[in-house]
Amino acid sequence: MLTNALVAEAQSRLLRRIDQTAAEIEERFPHAADGQTGRWESRPEGAWTDGFWVGLCWLAYQLTGEPRYRTWGLEWAERLRGREKRLTHDIGFLFQYSAVLGWRIAREPALRELALAAADQLVSMWHPKARVIPAGTQAEVSAGTDDVTIDCMMNLQILWWAAAETSDTRYRDVAVAHAERTAEWHVRQDGSCVQSVHFDPVTGEPVKKHTHQGYSSEGTWSRGLAWCAYGFLEAHRATDREDFLDIARRAIEFHTRRTADDPVTYYDYDDPRIPNAPRDTSAAAILASAALGMDAILGAEKGESHFREEAARVLNALIRGYLTPLDTSDRRPPGMLLHGCYNLHTGEAPDHELIWGDYFFLEALTCWQAR
Repeated sequence: MLTNALVAEAQSRLLRRIDQTAAEIEERFPHAADGQTGRWESRPEGAWTDGFWVGLCWLAYQLTGEPRYRTWGLEWAERLRGREKRLTHDIGFLFQYSAVLGWRIAREPALRELALAAADQLVSMWHPKARVIPAGTQAEVSAGTDDVTIDCMMNLQILWWAAAETSDTRYRDVAVAHAERTAEWHVRQDGSCVQSVHFDPVTGEPVKKHTHQGYSSEGTWSRGLAWCAYGFLEAHRATDREDFLDIARRAIEFHTRRTADDPVTYYDYDDPRIPNAPRDTSAAAILASAALGMDAILGAEKGESHFREEAARVLNALIRGYLTPLDTSDRRPPGMLLHGCYNLHTGEAPDHELIWGDYFFLEALTCWQAR
């Protein structure tokens, strides 16, 4: 059973991990850590995940009020400056969790300016025929100007924020158009989703659909489902549209149906090797946070409690089965969220701690306490 005491203890482990990470890393952002040693791996050229380390610092500062976390957040956010000009949809990931979250928590004007610059770049990438934001020529995965991914629903967050912050309707117009097209192209009737859709740049019509990071082209990649649930929930919060909320609801309910025995999902729900397939704790953490977001809306308005129950089911499993303890007899650092799977096909970080998994795990734990 998930208790407030267990949640607080898990938060303390994650805070220890943040402190240990800050002491270990130098110039490069942490991306994935070896599950046996806890040693962080980074990408010399930077990764789409780099904003999540800054976001962890902001969450830690919000949680504790300790000045060192604010200092780290400002320092590492500044190191992202310049990357808001890249032609990749992932600037949403980079600057939502570094600059927007930092602005909300620390109220540092430079962060607001950086976030708006990133939002402007994302809007400039909009394809008017297809009515989507393509992955972009500098995207790390599936780069191109004719491909739109389910991941980009998360990148829209910076546009929802910019629209509310400035009252400039162009941010909202692009975000709404992209969400509508993603709902049409990516979402399946059973609540699952496809990862990528390629379109004809001239006509804007879809020509190919596939899930390239899942087990198979037709499968359901669990992190893609998590991005779908969380991203459409944020679209509902920004627009109050019930169709967006329904997509988020169906995605979470798909996860619940497919994980009756263990809520920590496998990398792909349709992997025929289950139960010997790799899991992805980062997907589970994202889904737990999305479930708590659903509870905040539907639990209060309509008395629906099963989304909070689902979040509790996932968080309890992650804490008890996948989070390294404070026990000093364990050689690994405390607070590692183990068994995250980044990209099974390329072999990159297939069984690792993932920086975004840590972020969404701490976010979900913090949201649980707030409710």
